[in-house]
Amino acid sequence: MRAQQRKMKTLMMAFCTIIVATFLAYSDAYLTEAAIIKTQQMLKSVCLKKHAVPEDTFVKCKNGEFANDETLKCYFACTLKTMQLVSPKGILEKKPFADKMRMLSPPSIMEVILPAIEQCTDKDVGNVCENAFNFMKCSYEVNSKTMNYFPI
Repeated sequence: MRAQQRKMKTLMMAFCTIIVATFLAYSDAYLTEAAIIKTQQMLKSVCLKKHAVPEDTFVKCKNGEFANDETLKCYFACTLKTMQLVSPKGILEKKPFADKMRMLSPPSIMEVILPAIEQCTDKDVGNVCENAFNFMKCSYEVNSKTMNYFPI
């Protein structure tokens, strides 16, 4: 009788393990919109301390006007580096960038951001600030709504 109870207990544990593993594999644990906004505010606060960019510059960026300003360029680099979206060589690489964003962003946001990642990454001009700036400008050109998901 004890052997049968142990066998049944083992089967139940295996069944529960399979259910939990399946749930975890197919669950969507994305950041909420509120968490995205808080993250953007935190990133902006951290990077503005290093690279003081006037607020009106961000408003202009959201409208497609990107000033050719080194401080702005390095601000963008700071936010992307802080989010760990820049390689050690200072390049925004498509696959790691997309993978990280897929982990954090719900599908509705990925619909907006993914085309920009596809078209605007893997372009190295030799300077992380310039790479970040070019990515942001390109992202706006692909879809202006991408600016809603970056800390500007």
